Amino acid sequence: MKIFYLANTIYNSAGMERVLILKANLLATRYGYEVVIVTNHQKGRPTFFPLDPHVRHIDLGVNIHMPWNIGRYMRALKNLIKKEKPDIVNSLVFREFTHLHKLKGLCPVIMAELHFAHDSYLVKGKRIRLRHYEKASAGLDCFVVLTKEDKQTWSPYCPNLEQIYNPITFMSAGQAPLEANHAISAGRFEKQKNYASMVYVWKKVHERHPDWILDLYGNGKKKGKIVRLIRKEGLEDVIKVHPATSNIMSEMLKSSMYLMTSLYEGFPMVLLETAAVGLPCVCMRCPCGPSEFIEDGVSGMLADQGDIDTMADKICALIEDPGLRRSMGRSANDKTADFTQEKILDQWDRLFKRLVASKA
Repeated sequence: MKIFYLANTIYNSAGMERVLILKANLLATRYGYEVVIVTNHQKGRPTFFPLDPHVRHIDLGVNIHMPWNIGRYMRALKNLIKKEKPDIVNSLVFREFTHLHKLKGLCPVIMAELHFAHDSYLVKGKRIRLRHYEKASAGLDCFVVLTKEDKQTWSPYCPNLEQIYNPITFMSAGQAPLEANHAISAGRFEKQKNYASMVYVWKKVHERHPDWILDLYGNGKKKGKIVRLIRKEGLEDVIKVHPATSNIMSEMLKSSMYLMTSLYEGFPMVLLETAAVGLPCVCMRCPCGPSEFIEDGVSGMLADQGDIDTMADKICALIEDPGLRRSMGRSANDKTADFTQEKILDQWDRLFKRLVASKA
């Protein structure tokens, strides 16, 4: 069976790219699929995460962020589909999403998987785009979302709806001892991650625990702005900004808690990754993900979006109680059994086979 994954690019270090390449590699090597990742504007850059030799990558060289290019992109994609004859075209929901109906008849199964929450488009002020996406989802053979919460939200719009969690992207080589005076966060320096709030949270933590350090890992267009904010608040000695790393696990193992202040997520991979090493998390609630994985006070701690004081208090509670850190880390680690690569990829395998069989 041949699958096309439609993506913007695969040179970034974000969670979506990490999950896409993990799934593509496993489907090709363990499940025997012929997998082709079709990007629109890779610009000759290498992939950030290693792509297995069994997975092919084809770039169409069309920047669909420019609206006038969508016609050229769809023509190139149609020609590629006619040549390659995939059984499934699976979009990761970018600007081509509302044009997928034009592929009907060229490929047996046209589907998509969404890596952001439904309401994230409202947070971003993209209500009109969301309405177009709601309409487009109804015409697909299958539309996959990441969380049970998001499935409920999408259900009025899409009859062929499925929910599959993301898998853990790595198996831990050990558990974090949770003894270092370090907290960690990782992700793109973009508006979504809301790092400015994290800086203000850590300023309050620093007032009570000046010996603790926060390490931030990532790249992105807002990085310079956050670095300037850190300097403005006089926190450059206690908030350290590092480049993105493909081996974030080794840094997690040196830390004692993970922090997240995102305005929205799909199902944040990093929560699974931190749980895999037994790292407790303190997060702001957002659509979707943190509340679905973290049981407040048991497997981590949650604060309302924008509640800087409460989040700082919860971080300080973990700093002051090493036993609480360890118990929350163990509880988070116990939950990872439901997100193993084998369990999640088996769900994808069954779904793909069912969809293709229904078209036979």
